[in-house]
Order: sequence, then C-alpha cells, then structure tokens
Amino acid sequence: MNIRHSAPVLAALVISGVAACGSGSAQQSPWAAGGRQAQTTPAQQGVVAPAEAKGILDRYEKLTDQAVLQGKGWEAAEAALSLQQTKADQRLKAMIGNRSTNPMEIRKTRFTIPRSGGANPPWFLAEFTKKGSKSWTQVIFQKTAQGWRVVASSFTDSTMKTPAIAKDRDGLATALPVDERGTLALSPRQAAQSHVRLIATAGADPRARQTIAPGAFTTETADFVAAERKGMRGQWNVRYQLKLVPEIFALKTSTGGALIWYGALQGDSFIARPGNTLTASFDDRETAALSHGKTFKKRVKRNSATSYLAVIPPSRGKVRVINEWFSLLTITGS
Repeated sequence: MNIRHSAPVLAALVISGVAACGSGSAQQSPWAAGGRQAQTTPAQQGVVAPAEAKGILDRYEKLTDQAVLQGKGWEAAEAALSLQQTKADQRLKAMIGNRSTNPMEIRKTRFTIPRSGGANPPWFLAEFTKKGSKSWTQVIFQKTAQGWRVVASSFTDSTMKTPAIAKDRDGLATALPVDERGTLALSPRQAAQSHVRLIATAGADPRARQTIAPGAFTTETADFVAAERKGMRGQWNVRYQLKLVPEIFALKTSTGGALIWYGALQGDSFIARPGNTLTASFDDRETAALSHGKTFKKRVKRNSATSYLAVIPPSRGKVRVINEWFSLLTITGS
C-alpha cells in the first residue's frame, strides 16, 4: 500500500509463493506404536490403494487442464482453502491479462498414503514434477462429500532441506493428530498458531519468536507488517487479523518430526484518524487491479489467504516454514 502526501512512502505488502493447508486426526496415538499395525496387504491398510491414488491424480490433472482452458470448473478438482486461492489467483490473472491456458503436463509422480484409520476424513499426499521443471509440487487429496479433492498444496526443491516422510514396513505413512504434541517440539496446531501470531503482531509476540525460526515466510513477513504500520505516519489506524482455517495436515518424518500443511485467512484494516492529511492507494500491477486504481481517504480493507508448509522438529528446536502460497482476495474501501 502507498500512503500519498506529495509522494508515495510505502510499497504494497505482497508476499507470493506456492503452498497449501489441510486437516488431519488419528484414532490412535502414533507415537507409542510407531505407526505399525496388524499385517495385511498395503492396499487394505492404506486410505487408498496406490493404483487408485494414481487414478485420482490423473483425474485431477484432466479437470485442472479443462478449468484452465475454460476459466471455470475448479470445484470439480479442488475444495476448501485451495479452491478459494486458486479461484482468486485465476480471477486476478484475468484482470491483469496474464491468464495462462497451458496444460499441467505432469511427468514424475510419487505418493504418500497414510494408514487407514489414521487420517480422518481420509487423505493422502501426491507429488509430481511438471514438464521442464525439477522441482516437486505436493497436493493433499481429501475425501469429501463430492469425492476426492485437492485441499492443500505446496512446492519444494533441493534447496529447502525437506525431511523424508517416515514409512512403515508396509510402505505406509503416519498421519499425526494435529492437537497432540507427542515427541514434537510443538503440536501441529500449536506450530500453526504460533506462526500466525508472529505475523499478526509484527514479530512482537515473545512465544512466537521463541518457537518459529527466522526466514522469508516468518520474520521477514513480520518485518513487512511492521514497516507498513510505520509507513502510516501515525495518521491511519492499522489492524492485522489472521485466522487459521480448520484444516491442518501432518505427516511423521523419518527423523521423528513432522511435515505440516496449514493455512490462514488475513484481513488488514486501515482507518484514517481524524485530521488525516494522507491518502492511500495501491500502485503495483496486481493490487492496483484489485483495488481498481482507487485512492482511499477514509478506510481500506485488504483480504488475503495464505497456505503454508512447515517442518516441526522432534523434541526441542524451532519450526521452519519452508513454503507459502499467497493469494490476494479483495481490496475495498472509501
């Protein structure tokens, strides 16, 4: 956002990325048993058989390619926060004339399937590379009333130091209860809550600083929030509100930690104080389009959504947020 008097003094807070969120629970604690249960075939033990998981991903690719071409129909492929972000991104791309119609073109694939009973509602992780890329995209498929839908996604490459997901002797993963700490430094929900508090308080929350590792999606984002607030020159009241979405997905790693996918909705309010002499506007390409190039004198409301991928260490240590997917939803005001 720019606050204008005779010249702009602050740039828009726009943090871009690719990522996701989700939900996980378990009927039994996986910590004591190490995720191992009675021996049957993996197809019977997993939430889906490997061949079925491949078919679900193939269907997703087909539906996504159709939606990209038609500019609609994402509901057949996605749900929850993932759907909200995808639709917002596509709408904004259309507004700035940057909508792509290129197919997904999946190349390599791999699947992580939790044991039945440990993921409720059932969900699994699919990963793939695209044509011309060595990086991996992760998508969480969850079984909904409408069928299997992508509800979270993320992006990783070799620079991110992503821990391997633990597999048992049947090749199945362990979905962790999001409210159970077990041997983790924090429970998955505690980690997600601590992260959003760090951002909402511009890094001022002491517990969040102690539990969340510094980085582009944590302390640097908090610094942006602090800089934006300072740029209001005391003439605008600023409030940042972040709310976690209900879905959080967690998988046990081979080191005893966890990979977690979660997301948050954010509403930023800017209200001019009495006697304010400054106006506010957005002038980068995306925010200018979403705000329709308006100049605001009284109030501004900026809504966004972000999905995250984070690593919780075993026992002690700080949570590392390694990826995010940021989407602007709306900008309104007067």
